[in-house]
Amino acid sequence: MESIITSLISAVAATIAAILAYNQYAKNKLTDLKIDKYRRDMDRKFSKRADDIACIYSELYRLLHDLEVDRVYILQPHPLINNLFVTISMQVRRKGVSSMLDQVHRLPMGEVAAFVGELAKNSWIWVDDLDAHVLDKKAKAIMSVNGTVQVVIKKLVDVNNRWIGSLFIENTEIDPELNTAVRRLEIEEVANNIQFILPEYSDFSI
Repeated sequence: MESIITSLISAVAATIAAILAYNQYAKNKLTDLKIDKYRRDMDRKFSKRADDIACIYSELYRLLHDLEVDRVYILQPHPLINNLFVTISMQVRRKGVSSMLDQVHRLPMGEVAAFVGELAKNSWIWVDDLDAHVLDKKAKAIMSVNGTVQVVIKKLVDVNNRWIGSLFIENTEIDPELNTAVRRLEIEEVANNIQFILPEYSDFSI
């Protein structure tokens, strides 16, 4: 009898061990599948982000050449949840024109609060006189030191019409043809092509 009981206990123990081993195997397989799905999702995400950024740069170069301006760039508030900083995320420029990227990187929004307030509020801003039209001293100083004398700024919004950035078109000399209906239409078209694919800015996203 004792040997029978021992055999039964051994059989039950072996069955339990097999069940536990199978459950662990199933959990491991499920984990592997989740990891594999996560990797595929991330690959698709980064691939789409790369495609979107390439499209955006193409649109910026279009404005640079079609409008014959000196510098075109996108300024973005971040993080979007509380907008602590502004950064120039993407820029194209003519040879010999200074870059703005390093000068406006994680710039505390509080340092240019008046200017940022105008960007968030206005769909269009036209500047051909910095002293008269740019009242924020910090923003005016950044533009002046980089030779900006004329700038058109188009507000970029998301699907909920929330401000997510601004498109800047700048000249180092006044071009009276920049503020015309035809050119405004092209700027509007580019803004529409950009704003719904513009990735949220982070130090690692662009």
